[in-house]
Amino acid sequence: MKKALGLVAAGLLAAGAAQAGTLTVANSDIEMTGGVTAGYFYATNIGNTNNDYFRVPNFAIDLTSKVNSVIGFTASFGRTEQATILDPKAGDNAEFGVDYAWVSIRPLEGLTVDAGLLTTNIGYELYHTYDNKNYIFGLVWNAQPVTYPGARVTYSVMDGIDVYAEYNQDGRDAFALGSLGSIAGFNYAISYYDYAASKNLVDVVLSTEVAGIELGTNIDYQWLDDSAKTPGNDDSAYGIALYASAKVDVFEIPVRIEYVNDGTSGIYSVAGDDAWTFTITPTWKPTKNTFLRAEFSYISTDKKGFPDDDGNDDKKDNRTVMGVEAGFVF
Repeated sequence: MKKALGLVAAGLLAAGAAQAGTLTVANSDIEMTGGVTAGYFYATNIGNTNNDYFRVPNFAIDLTSKVNSVIGFTASFGRTEQATILDPKAGDNAEFGVDYAWVSIRPLEGLTVDAGLLTTNIGYELYHTYDNKNYIFGLVWNAQPVTYPGARVTYSVMDGIDVYAEYNQDGRDAFALGSLGSIAGFNYAISYYDYAASKNLVDVVLSTEVAGIELGTNIDYQWLDDSAKTPGNDDSAYGIALYASAKVDVFEIPVRIEYVNDGTSGIYSVAGDDAWTFTITPTWKPTKNTFLRAEFSYISTDKKGFPDDDGNDDKKDNRTVMGVEAGFVF
């Protein structure tokens, strides 16, 4: 799932650090960013299928225009895959098209109305792999919303502090409230998200930098509405993701550690009551627009739920995904 482009405004740093160019179209400035990535990966315990596979996770172009002080737009199109530790081959049927797009109207100073196919403000990880420190998306990300048709109103309370409210149709009616910004050296996003007749979640994202090391966390607490509960099962769950990334010259070593406690709720879709993951992604950035990274990602669950590679009925309680991804961003 692409998470919270709004968090970029809160200062979260992207793996590829794209450098934007400017186009002039019909006397309007358009800022263009995007990227292309390709990789080779190997996954265990994915059933009787090829364990190794080549991918083109991203070919995407983002356009942003502030036509004037009143009306602008954001749009992204291309082909994007979002592999997760639960579904390493996610994106097999991904098609070329619009990833997200909305029109922004600024009727008053500090007030913005966005309407269209929105990206969520929930979560730490972003939509394209080149915008994240890791290639594989995590368990916490996997249980969060991604994109949806809707409208969002954002108001700048003061410099560096925004509040927002939105209504969307993410498969069903939903609404969200929250705030994002920066205080005392910490970037933050705090949100409440409510799916009608389904589930609710409270999401907290924090990030900062200490001694040259980028640190972040994403904490979710989710619970089911009465109409979605299964008698006898748990009705709530929580997940915690921790991020750290150390840089030395043109090298970077991002690490992500996650823990989810699902109980019998099914909210995080893991086998058994809980699971944890570990991901490390050594990255080389020879130029400001390019990167080459290797990745090792591991998940362990307290119940066997992954299909054995031999294609029999045996189940496994772990999975490993390894690979290499190269990218060019602009």
